[in-house]
Amino acid sequence: MVAEGDDVAEAYSLLKPEVVCVSLSDRELAEVRLALREDGEGDSAEEDDYVPESKGMRHMLGVGTVEAEDEEGDVEEDDDEDGDGIPDELDMPAGVVRREEVEKAIDEPFHPDLVAADAAAAGDQVFISDTDMAYSRKLATFGDVELPPPSFMEAVRAADLDRVRVLPIDLNDDEYTLVFVDHVTYWQLVKHTRKVKSMRRFKARNPTEMAAEWDRRIRSIKGFDVLERERERKIAIEVADQLEDHDRVLAVVDVMRVPGVLDQLASEMKG
Repeated sequence: MVAEGDDVAEAYSLLKPEVVCVSLSDRELAEVRLALREDGEGDSAEEDDYVPESKGMRHMLGVGTVEAEDEEGDVEEDDDEDGDGIPDELDMPAGVVRREEVEKAIDEPFHPDLVAADAAAAGDQVFISDTDMAYSRKLATFGDVELPPPSFMEAVRAADLDRVRVLPIDLNDDEYTLVFVDHVTYWQLVKHTRKVKSMRRFKARNPTEMAAEWDRRIRSIKGFDVLERERERKIAIEVADQLEDHDRVLAVVDVMRVPGVLDQLASEMKG
């Protein structure tokens, strides 16, 4: 919600943190900074730009140096028969995927939750999943909604102005993928997609209740419950680490993750 930005601004001004932790992955933090730069507010320091190790992700984000080596070890140019600057084959971590196969998969009745479209390869697009869009539409019942979330935008904006360190504390893309593959089955993914599409009626009376109800329905699927618990554990561990080194730490965490993070944080602090 848009109002969340004001809440974070107030918390930041009162706390004057030494470090700001945001429950985002490193890529999502980069996307927030991209959005801020487009608004003319962000810090354009190159050291803050996200350059992934994966060659496939560099292809998609359009950042860093992307080179391909043949079996002889020589560098090859990307194949671009269409002349549109995008190779016909996208070199992804899981293997080579032809663009026509991606387009066919998107057109199938089973609609994916996350779509990496050709436009994303230019590096000037913020990735928004179908789940995020569906959730935002439901949340808009209670007021104005913006993506990326204003709470994270304000946290990063204020911290960058004061040169305060901003840390992404959620699972990064590789960690998320590993947990997802280990615990989410194909049929659970199908169930998740159907559940998201069927979420038309809610008992929620405000945004907080809406977030809790949405989270409860998603986590009724075992694999996704494990995934969210792992996210909460990672966030708690990262916050606990910062509290050992800093007296004032501002942690901006999604409201549905807060109860689980607090439980995990209590365990970490006891240990």
